[in-house]
Amino acid sequence: MSKVHFIGVGGIGMSALARYFLSEKWEVSGSDMARSPITDALKKERVQISLGHSVVNIPHNVDLVIYSAAIKPGNPELDTARALQYKVQTYAEAVGGITRRHETIAVSGSHGKSTVTSLIALLLLAAKLDPTILVGTNLRELKGRNFRKGKGKYFVLEADEYSRAFHNYYPEIAVLLNIDNEHLDIYENLSGVITAFKTYIKNIRPGGYVIINVDDPNLKKIADAEARKKRIHVVRFSAPSVKRKLGIFGDHNQLNAEAASQVAKILRIPKKTTDTVFASYHGAWRRMELLQNKISKIKSQKQKFDTLFYSDYAHHPTEIKATLKAFKKNFPGKKLVCVFEPHQADRLNRLFSDFVHSFDSADKLILLPIYKVAGRDEKGEYDAFDLAQSIRKKKRETYFAPQWSDAERVLSRIANEKDTVIVFMGAGGIDENARNFLNKK
Repeated sequence: MSKVHFIGVGGIGMSALARYFLSEKWEVSGSDMARSPITDALKKERVQISLGHSVVNIPHNVDLVIYSAAIKPGNPELDTARALQYKVQTYAEAVGGITRRHETIAVSGSHGKSTVTSLIALLLLAAKLDPTILVGTNLRELKGRNFRKGKGKYFVLEADEYSRAFHNYYPEIAVLLNIDNEHLDIYENLSGVITAFKTYIKNIRPGGYVIINVDDPNLKKIADAEARKKRIHVVRFSAPSVKRKLGIFGDHNQLNAEAASQVAKILRIPKKTTDTVFASYHGAWRRMELLQNKISKIKSQKQKFDTLFYSDYAHHPTEIKATLKAFKKNFPGKKLVCVFEPHQADRLNRLFSDFVHSFDSADKLILLPIYKVAGRDEKGEYDAFDLAQSIRKKKRETYFAPQWSDAERVLSRIANEKDTVIVFMGAGGIDENARNFLNKK
């Protein structure tokens, strides 16, 4: 049996790829810095998990070592694998090989990738096309997982642009949602992000399709010009004039559904099937996910409270603004409370002024310290306390919680207020903390 070892296996993409190799009957092991629900789930699925990074974690005579973009030179496992001349690949290189063996449908963009990838995957399942699926979130339709092995010819992939990962992918159909000031620690500025998307479009197979959101000015500029250089079909979409019946709310999700519907049209999936999938889709893990409703109890309070709790992955100003606006519109008359954990110091510092204006739809805001990303973070000029101070000038009910326990104390009081919706928001550890908070007996 072939052996593969993953360095940084607890990442959402890495865990999906580990499941791919399990489905291919490989012996799979992996390491990560800390235990998490993802590593716990992988362990139950026969992945040998090691916590911490050490040379002893690498199996003897391993056939392949795959490492995440967060792993940097100097990592003992990565350095040892190279010294022993084992075959070593990045996550993106390994996924790139899969895209070459399938007719790949890849979804890229600064925002909305997971939702659109999920919708496309479910459309293909409903149409009985039996796709292989790799998505950056967990889907209840995939039994709470982020991967599915299919026997059909299609591979549905969330193609992330971080660390130029999508430059390794060769899709038949590329869905491009938007271009924004994101991952600037990699690209430096918006011009760098645009250039990266231009390069990616060149990977689309001749005769393939590029599906572009023409409401996004940055995409509109580049897609036609790049597509003309190859034999690529250009499909354009924009916000629908008539709203679809969706199981999820928000104008941004109407646009996401419109993107997914373009793939359905190319594959000739019946409109009736598309409408059924869209109406029955109620979101994914950490994407406007309803956590707990009504009969919740906090031990310290020992009383029930009539409050809606949601978890959302938004961590960029554009995402935060769109998501909170959607909540406010969907729950008119209710107080909207956002508990936000900034993700990565570099992002907060580069986009500080945008963050200050991202929470306008929230009635109350609780800010946590920055979630530091291993291998990517250096201290900047601003921190979460500075953000709280700046927002407080325009929004009086803004709280800074130096520790999660401080946030819990504020939440225990707010959660008992009538007609309240609380959204835990961020890409770091806030989701796990939120679930623990709600599960206290």
